[in-house]
Amino acid sequence: MFIALATLLSATVGFVVYRQSPPSDGRRALKGLFAASVTAVVSLTLWSTGSPVHQPRMCVVNRDLIEPFTTDQGLLNAGLFLPVGLLGVLATRKVLGTVAFGILLTFTIETLQGSLTFLGRGCDSSDLVMNSLGVVAGAIAGWTITAFEKPRAGLLHAWRARSTYAAVTTIAVLALVWGVAIEPQVVDQTLGIGRANDAQENAIRAAVDESFDGYYKVSRVDFASGPDGTGTVMAQFAGGGSAELRWPGRDTFQAYLDMSSTGQPSGYPLPGAKASPVNEQQAQQVATAYAARHAVWGLRDSKPKTTEVDEKAELGWMTSWRRHDANGVLMPMRLDIQVNRAGLATQIIMTNIPDPHLPSPRIRKEEAVAALLSANKQDGTKPPAATAVLLATLSNGTWIPAWRIEVQGRQPISGSVNAMTGTVIDDSQ
Repeated sequence: MFIALATLLSATVGFVVYRQSPPSDGRRALKGLFAASVTAVVSLTLWSTGSPVHQPRMCVVNRDLIEPFTTDQGLLNAGLFLPVGLLGVLATRKVLGTVAFGILLTFTIETLQGSLTFLGRGCDSSDLVMNSLGVVAGAIAGWTITAFEKPRAGLLHAWRARSTYAAVTTIAVLALVWGVAIEPQVVDQTLGIGRANDAQENAIRAAVDESFDGYYKVSRVDFASGPDGTGTVMAQFAGGGSAELRWPGRDTFQAYLDMSSTGQPSGYPLPGAKASPVNEQQAQQVATAYAARHAVWGLRDSKPKTTEVDEKAELGWMTSWRRHDANGVLMPMRLDIQVNRAGLATQIIMTNIPDPHLPSPRIRKEEAVAALLSANKQDGTKPPAATAVLLATLSNGTWIPAWRIEVQGRQPISGSVNAMTGTVIDDSQ
């Protein structure tokens, strides 16, 4: 629906501009294409995603100016605005005016994304930089093309008074919106996705080979960066499938192997799968055979639990291994293997973290729920329904027992409470 409407709108605007241009104008078609390109950019960037309207009015200011050049998203942002600069110069023969218009356009778009929360969009300084560079690159290309035409586009030209007034007014309105409605959030780096370095690529290739005995060939490796150099190494497989490896710890490996779009079974042929499983017991046997070969650490002191995936196991069964300490605290290790009805593995999640030594919890579930409600300024005399799991949590670099709580109700609440002190844990730590 979005593609159809955006295409129709862009074509309509372009056609109207073409028809409104004087027949004697030799650049009617170029002006129509320029108008259509601007409409397409506005449609792509301001179409609402349907996200909730209570998200904060803010804009991320990224200190890392190099990062957007290393991400696919950054390069796509530049490519999106390149036609605006190219067609603008070809249609108007004004280089500086086109560049000023393009930069003002992207600044306006980012301002609207940051202030109009119902759009569900994100304002980011990296987008502003790459969009502007796309306009500049397109304008330079247009100026180069006009070298073979007459009249050639001019780098400098006289400003019309109405254009100056419009630009000044727009800048003043945008500055007012930023001063009143948008809060800048300065970060050292965003969660951009770029190409992985050699160490990251070698690490995930080794993990894939070890987990699947060379069955899958890695075709592309990217890195989704997080704070302080952490992140996720992501590999795409030739022929379909993908894997992820937590970096730099390398303690969590996930693989998604069912990438079929034809309805035919796809996945990894597990060792020991001599026949297609028809029930939970048979699926568990297949999954256990894989674990015994590739994740024996997950079998130690843990009991498997197999559940259906989908209502009637249309997608197979998931076998999970978990481990608890003497106090019933859930350990951080995790092993999940999904087997489909063809006996193929379609998803594997492995978190190989040694069991930490934890003190005995002192806070009961009811006390933890009351603490979370109090921290969120809710009355705890009649607490709503809540689920709580006692698990090992890494807080400020130290493993502690903590209650992970989900509170249902009109305003759902989730959070973690230290099972030793009863204090609510800051998720950012």
